[in-house]
Amino acid sequence: MDTAFQVLAAGLLAWLAFLCVAAIVALILGGVWMYRDAESRGMDAVVWLILLILATLFGTLIGFVIVLVVYLVVRENHPVGAGMPFGYGPGGYGPAGYPSVPAACPMCGNPMTWYPQYARWYCPTCAQYR
Repeated sequence: MDTAFQVLAAGLLAWLAFLCVAAIVALILGGVWMYRDAESRGMDAVVWLILLILATLFGTLIGFVIVLVVYLVVRENHPVGAGMPFGYGPGGYGPAGYPSVPAACPMCGNPMTWYPQYARWYCPTCAQYR
């Protein structure tokens, strides 16, 4: 016959095993989701996955939650599809398909400004859209 202490210890051990399995499943599911989401947004998915694993190992549940919350805040600045925000092209400052250096006005030769809402170049010297 088992003593009350043995029954209590067996119950606590079963709960501890359940919590460990649940934590491992949460880490795997959270890691897979974070990796796929980071890749779809053009972020460095491997770095986020390693950060999540290390935070979970050293910070347990609190580390997991902290990294997940930080990731959710950071991911808002990265659109799905890894596209660049409108107005930033390959050169860094112009819209996609336009040169990164402002166009020169054909009338006065001064630099023009691109206005995306009008999809046209504007010359401030001539005060005209081109």
